[in-house]
Amino acid sequence: MAKAHKIAGVMPQSSYRENARIILPQKVEEVYTWEPFIRDAARREELHNMRISIKRLRYTMELFRAAYRSPNMPAKAAATINDKRFNEFLGVIVDLQEILGDVHDCDVVLEVLTDYGMQSEQGIVAPGIAKRIDRTREIRNADYKTFLEKWEHLSAIGFKQKLLSFLAS
Repeated sequence: MAKAHKIAGVMPQSSYRENARIILPQKVEEVYTWEPFIRDAARREELHNMRISIKRLRYTMELFRAAYRSPNMPAKAAATINDKRFNEFLGVIVDLQEILGDVHDCDVVLEVLTDYGMQSEQGIVAPGIAKRIDRTREIRNADYKTFLEKWEHLSAIGFKQKLLSFLAS
């Protein structure tokens, strides 16, 4: 599993809000360090590492949610406007994490089933195991395709730039 990138610029004496605006963009950039690998379905480890980076971004966003309520608005109005936008961004992050989690689950199942199949005396995979391997590959390929389609759509609409702009506000 990939180690989290070191966060630069955090100052303990700075406010919660200021540190959120330093940390979160760096977490977004960490996610995008894996982008060069995602168009190769065989890059299992890199896809898993991207999922872990997305997970770190998600939990860090959840931690700093309160920092994105506008101080100039009454709490109720701020919750209505900024929370809605924040939740939309967070929802996309959660969705990506879940899809990549499904891909990784299939990768683990395929590895276990393949290893199990190779342990037979004649090296012949039992028909039930072979069928499960084929079905799991189909599911994995569908999940991977779904992930790529979502990622391409997000790229086309400038999701990263919009998220970074929101986080800087």
